[in-house]
Amino acid sequence: MAKRQIPFLLGYGIGDFGLNIYWNSLSLILVFWYAEVAGLEPQTAGLIYLIGSFWDAISDPVMASLAERNTSQYGTYRPFLLYGGVVLGGAFCMLFWVPPFEGMALVIYLAIVHVLFRTCYTLVAVPYSAMSSRLTFDSFERTKLSSVRMMFAFAGLLTISGLWFPLVRFFSSGSDGLHSGFLFTAMTGAFLASCALLICFFSTKEKKPPGKQEYRKMEGLRAFIKAIKRNKALRVLLIMVFLQSGAHASLWIPLAFFIEANAHHFAAMEVVLTAFAITILCSVPLWTFLTGAIGKKYVWSIASGWVGLCGLHFLIFGPIVFMGLPIQIVLIGAGFGAFAMLIWAIIPDTIEFGQFEYGERAEGAVFGSVLFAQKVSAGMMGLLVGWVLSWVGYDTDLSQQTIDVANDLGKFLALVPPVLLAISSLVIIHLPLNKGIHAKIVDQLSR
Repeated sequence: MAKRQIPFLLGYGIGDFGLNIYWNSLSLILVFWYAEVAGLEPQTAGLIYLIGSFWDAISDPVMASLAERNTSQYGTYRPFLLYGGVVLGGAFCMLFWVPPFEGMALVIYLAIVHVLFRTCYTLVAVPYSAMSSRLTFDSFERTKLSSVRMMFAFAGLLTISGLWFPLVRFFSSGSDGLHSGFLFTAMTGAFLASCALLICFFSTKEKKPPGKQEYRKMEGLRAFIKAIKRNKALRVLLIMVFLQSGAHASLWIPLAFFIEANAHHFAAMEVVLTAFAITILCSVPLWTFLTGAIGKKYVWSIASGWVGLCGLHFLIFGPIVFMGLPIQIVLIGAGFGAFAMLIWAIIPDTIEFGQFEYGERAEGAVFGSVLFAQKVSAGMMGLLVGWVLSWVGYDTDLSQQTIDVANDLGKFLALVPPVLLAISSLVIIHLPLNKGIHAKIVDQLSR
């Protein structure tokens, strides 16, 4: 059995390597690129990010609902990886091209391209995520699947954090600010991501869900309202996701600006981001082991506490710099390694909880509503970060930001993510699921 699991786990996980080349470019690079390279004001950059995120939030539930109705010889969700990957790569390259426009025309163009990319990303990422509910129906096996997926996801993060700016300088003859360097780097990332999605398609196979009836097809917004109203586990999960996604965005979007503001005593951008990514990557096996030993709820709370302690130390003592690395920020990454793994392990369990409670396997409604909460939260935080950057006086025309700007950004990083995660750790207590409950549910459905 173990031998058969290896290609199944790795095959699914490598798909998230490709998707996270795109997602982490969006989270870590795009707003910074809008402000520092395309020349937009920070609040305008944040507004474009908000528009894209809100469109993403609207399109995700629609795509989830459409995808679960698909039938083909390749399965329900897998075909979207095959047919959507190349289109997504092309849209990603357009994202980092600056047209010969200025002023409002440039802003409108960048906003349209951002929405186009988000649409293409939805076409692939939503079916990919939903596919996890069809690959296995064992709760802890889903934790392992989610863990492997997150290992590849954070490998995508490591690729972006470690190679993006060196590749930009390589393609720009040593400069960080030439448009062509970002475009050719985006092309390289799109090629790697497309290959990863193809490998995922050919390495996985969907299974038929448990139960006599897979699910009853539900239409429109009413399906999502019904699923949320009936499924207590989903209601709790949506609040958790909203808070965690806001914490994630409040750390990742301003991180590049914080490093830039401290460039006089931090290491190079790619060095700090790579150290941050390595810490996340290395923490995933530990969180996976702890999840198997003590359960998802306890691990969520422990990870939240870790982020809170690191943030508190950073707030009181300021950044402790070792070899150019802000140690507390790097260590915060160890806590964030837990949340994405846990969320994607809990979501499929929530589907079976709802199926058991009211007899409908509402995959589209569950995944769609979760992704909606995630994207709305991230978009609101992107806009907030843009406002904060302007409020603290971040000036893209300066070669070196003031000490006050660096300190204010540090306080934001030290306070906002830990507070949001602390609230989420109080919410997860009310989640009516654990490994034993889910095993009984699947057993009953199978009978």
